[in-house]
Amino acid sequence: MAVQCSTSASRTEWWREDADCLLSELVRTERQQRRLAARQGEILAELERRGVREVTGYGSLARLLCETLHLPFSEAKARAARAVALNGTRDLTTGEQPPIAPATALAAADGAIGAAQIDKILSVLGKLPKTLPGGEREQAEKILAELARAAGPREIDKAGARLLAQLDPDGPEPKNPDPKPFRPEFSIAPHRDGGHQIKAHVDDETSARLQAMLNPLAKPRPATEAEGRDTRSPWERRGHAFSELVRMWAELPELPTQAGEATHIVVTVGLEELRTGIGQATLDPSGEITAAQARRLACDAKIIPMVLGTHSEPLDVGRAQRLATPAIRRALIHRDRGCAFPGCEAPASQCTAHHIVYWAHHGKSKVDNLVLLCSVHHKVIHRSEWEVRIATDGLPEFLPPAWLDPTRTPRRNTIHRT
Repeated sequence: MAVQCSTSASRTEWWREDADCLLSELVRTERQQRRLAARQGEILAELERRGVREVTGYGSLARLLCETLHLPFSEAKARAARAVALNGTRDLTTGEQPPIAPATALAAADGAIGAAQIDKILSVLGKLPKTLPGGEREQAEKILAELARAAGPREIDKAGARLLAQLDPDGPEPKNPDPKPFRPEFSIAPHRDGGHQIKAHVDDETSARLQAMLNPLAKPRPATEAEGRDTRSPWERRGHAFSELVRMWAELPELPTQAGEATHIVVTVGLEELRTGIGQATLDPSGEITAAQARRLACDAKIIPMVLGTHSEPLDVGRAQRLATPAIRRALIHRDRGCAFPGCEAPASQCTAHHIVYWAHHGKSKVDNLVLLCSVHHKVIHRSEWEVRIATDGLPEFLPPAWLDPTRTPRRNTIHRT
């Protein structure tokens, strides 16, 4: 049921209303603003069809917006581009030009998406090859528009990258047909404060290994009576972690463990991609690498086999215990790939295993009762009306509070899967 506020639209005595009312109004007014923006785009597109110069005397839509609405030129240019892309225009030589993104226009008219999401979709569509069949281009736009109704710009960006990899696997023709080979660099120079500044240019694999080793050492120190809580910034913690890592390498034969396992990096790649070397893989936490690079890593890496279902859900992870065992945590990492909360980008190394049915309520420590959450969203789940459950395909999904979505339509994190 939707939340109703007693305060009229013209009043500003919001202090009288409860939090659910304020949050509901926040969402409602945002959707209203987006609908008005879409309506304004329709008006701009019609002016463009009639001829801006002939109708208004201004040389372009962007110049018209700058002068009449007192907008900066960058904002005016962006609004004009969205209006034409979503609503189409008319060209004197080629005639009527249909909209580039009709499905996106419908989502915008519903108030479901805003300017940032629209720009991301148009950016992806602009990168698709000109030779792509119209049906495939239309389907790609529909996929992105539907995703945008429940996702932010970063998720759209990642989904777009995935679509481009599928629809245009060769990518744009390189400007340099014979690119220079990668050359790592490392330098240490004295700093004026008495320390030393380190600069390095390394490949994805080296970066991933270094981050995997630093993360356990860069965690905030537990609060003590003598020192209180750890007030160091993330930059300072990583700096101290690097110093500690160098010391440990010099004095100790072994590195620290994380979540009960020796330091490792995780490469996620499909079986077919691993066999053929064609496609993409993910190197945690650096990002995407080619399947060919994943095959090379597999040659000298310790491979951890895991049985996966048709939706990449782990089927067998071993015996349940009160706390997540290394095997269970490994299974959660393969399933969730990071914080499972919708829109969160936190990697698995920053997450803990949350019991969906709490342990105190007789919940078991097994994969289908656990989900990876970062510290921020772990608190959100415990303190708010958000709910989490495991869907029929074995993947976690979240039910938003009624004030955010009266239908409580389940949402998922697509960032780690695109």
